[in-house]
Amino acid sequence: MYRAGLRELRLIYSTKPKWYFRTAENALIKIMTSYIELFGVEKFMIGFSSPIFFDALAASAYLDELGGGATTVIAAILKNFIRPEMGLAVIGGKRPKGYKVPEELDRVAKIFNFDEDLVNRLKYASRMVAKVDSAAIQDGFQLYLHIMLVSMDGEWVIVQQGIKPMTNLVRRYHWISKGLRNFVEEPHSGIVSTSREELVLDMTDEDSKDARKVCVEAVNDDLSSLRRFYRSPPSGQLTLTDLDGQESSQHIIDVPRIKWSTIMMANKHSPRDFEELLALRGVGPATIRFLAAACIELYQVYPSLRDPAMLFEELPNHVDEDRWIYELIEAIQESDLTLAEKRKSLSRISGIFSTITYS
Repeated sequence: MYRAGLRELRLIYSTKPKWYFRTAENALIKIMTSYIELFGVEKFMIGFSSPIFFDALAASAYLDELGGGATTVIAAILKNFIRPEMGLAVIGGKRPKGYKVPEELDRVAKIFNFDEDLVNRLKYASRMVAKVDSAAIQDGFQLYLHIMLVSMDGEWVIVQQGIKPMTNLVRRYHWISKGLRNFVEEPHSGIVSTSREELVLDMTDEDSKDARKVCVEAVNDDLSSLRRFYRSPPSGQLTLTDLDGQESSQHIIDVPRIKWSTIMMANKHSPRDFEELLALRGVGPATIRFLAAACIELYQVYPSLRDPAMLFEELPNHVDEDRWIYELIEAIQESDLTLAEKRKSLSRISGIFSTITYS
């Protein structure tokens, strides 16, 4: 079904004329308006949390040729177009705007009449999503975009994008509040990438369940062992063996230098679970990587070292995903686009989704 995700998730540095972006903005606004009028804000948010729907939306506005750069353009158009009277707010954006989410949430709270508890939960969600994708999952991609959609009833969707230094490769992370159990147990609605990394520390994987538990227990109850490991870490790197059936492969993970005061601070707060540990200010990628290495060296408990990202050709062909694409097609057909513009949008979508047909 799925041919390619925005061709490739890499930043394509090419100069586009102003009319190209005006045309894309016009198409995207008219298609989103039509979709929300037909199916509602909730359906739009669910779709936005789907990597497949997101790519179809980008293609419908002719943005697929921008590769990973389409995400930034869509975020900017959404933020300029979506208004609270539509029952939806868009906050965040590309660095440094992505770091102004708390202030923007305060303004949205006044418009939607959110109480303090809900505002704090939304701020916590934004912060934890950023922490998970930078610290709990360490895949070599540095986050530079954080866009958050918030509905008037307090539901949210977040899309983040990271870039791998020294390359043009980017990776997209999708989240949705609906159905989210917690922030550290396979919480994503999708992570998509052009390529899979050989070694990724993924503390959110189901196979990292024991490692998450041991990290918390070590911080709370075994400071002496952690202290010894801190003072005399393995020379250079740990060699990890990841068993897969009858085959084994060697993986390497470095043991970072951290401040011991961070471990003491965590111990003082006595986190009840891994989410509480990760939520502590000051606990970042280095601390989590240090604790993961300690799990292996001290307790022989291994976290997942597999990349959780899906490659585009592996994205599942679910009935629900097909339904969302056909709804998008219906929105295009019912939109205010000209007949020529509609044909162009539909042609772009069918170029990505090989089994999609339209009349």
